[in-house]
Amino acid sequence: MSKNELQKIFDNIPAESWKSKVEELENYLTSVADGVDIVAGNGKELIYPDMWEYKHSFPEGVYIREMRMKKGQIGFSAIHKRSYGFFLLSGLLASSKEDGIEEFVAPCYVISPQGAKRIVYAIEDCVIVTVHANPTNTQDLDKLAKMNVVFNWDEYKEYLKEKK
Repeated sequence: MSKNELQKIFDNIPAESWKSKVEELENYLTSVADGVDIVAGNGKELIYPDMWEYKHSFPEGVYIREMRMKKGQIGFSAIHKRSYGFFLLSGLLASSKEDGIEEFVAPCYVISPQGAKRIVYAIEDCVIVTVHANPTNTQDLDKLAKMNVVFNWDEYKEYLKEKK
């Protein structure tokens, strides 16, 4: 699947908004998940599928996650409460964003904005590193998730209200 093929999928989803398209595609893939080729969570916690390799590091005040995706794999992110660093160390990756599909060629990095929810597709084997806030210096991945992400748009709206 190339960047253009991922764009074709988005173009063929009848929903009008980007958020609705992401939700429809995620709901479809969750409905056909077999636990082997397609792995889906319960929508209430982050999962770390065995098909991807992870390395978690915890320097003071920061959480660094390294993830290895194989060519042809697709993944969905949670909705991020704050911006974070995204580094593609090797490979070629297609990623959804509000105005279409962006292709990242390693090595590169971007600052992913607050409120981002992505669908990513590994066009080649990829090594991805993300850098997140960790003000309590916890090494508990569930606590880090609660600090940094939510799992639906209603939770995100509530987070924004509480933040004011």
